[in-house]
Amino acid sequence: MPTLRTSGLTQFGRALYELNIDIICANTPQAKGRVERANQTLQDRLVKEMRLRGIDTIEAANAYAPEFITDFNCRFGKPPRNPKDMRRPLADNENLDGAMCRKEVRTLSQSLTLRYDKVLFILDPTEISRPLVRQKVIVCDYPDGRLEIMHQSFSLPYRTFDTLRVGASS
Repeated sequence: MPTLRTSGLTQFGRALYELNIDIICANTPQAKGRVERANQTLQDRLVKEMRLRGIDTIEAANAYAPEFITDFNCRFGKPPRNPKDMRRPLADNENLDGAMCRKEVRTLSQSLTLRYDKVLFILDPTEISRPLVRQKVIVCDYPDGRLEIMHQSFSLPYRTFDTLRVGASS
């Protein structure tokens, strides 16, 4: 597994690795230019179209998106050189939820604590967690707000001690 880092690009690469997806980079100036022009066109056209149609809510934008995509693809789309559908079902050993979370490595203290996002996490002293003093664990921060502290394939129970709230109330 690649080294976990905090940058978004590395998190993206890690997620692709976990899902066994190879990234294909635009390695020529021409390819990079096409991507940049397409992004500029999308940003410019989509915003203007939504403004012209009076779309000002997320719900209305989501309802309009399929129509915009169909029109945009009809006008600017090109058939692929290789028409083979490369999509594949998720394998049994692939965990989409686990791959799409932010993962950061932390080292446990002597007292089975770690800091993440300005919060002190205290691991419950279990048979699995007690031997992990000064060992590395992975904090999994899910998009829905859940946090999980993992060692190998084990989820470690914990409680939090929010140092910001304690300092603010004193």
